[in-house]
Amino acid sequence: MSRFTMLAVLAAALCGAALASEFTSPHIVHLTSSNYEEQTGDGKVYFIKYYAPWCGHCKRLAGTWKELAKDLIDVPNVVIAHVDCTTDRDVCTSAQIKGYPTLKIVHKGEEVNAYRGSRDKDSLKAFVEETVKQLTSDS
Repeated sequence: MSRFTMLAVLAAALCGAALASEFTSPHIVHLTSSNYEEQTGDGKVYFIKYYAPWCGHCKRLAGTWKELAKDLIDVPNVVIAHVDCTTDRDVCTSAQIKGYPTLKIVHKGEEVNAYRGSRDKDSLKAFVEETVKQLTSDS
């Protein structure tokens, strides 16, 4: 392998790792084609961000999404999650994702509500808490 090829491979790997770390957090559940249905059907309330790593709006939301997940980690039956639509296209197609990021509440495997408000942590948190309150009062 030539020195140039090795450098190109290393640069691509570092770039991919940098993008992955931008979106990952121990408090965010990463949903994929192999776990999406099982996870979202478990009875918990999932607030899911459907995103693409190259999307500028997604990148801007990444830090806020991590903060939201950290704030809600101790709230029973609430899960902050995300789906990378570039690697799990079938999940995003099934969820009818048309743009990035798309934020939705999923409960018992069904979409309950789509979020279209401000993308600050307090607004997102209030939306989740209100939705959870509605879902649990209906039970």
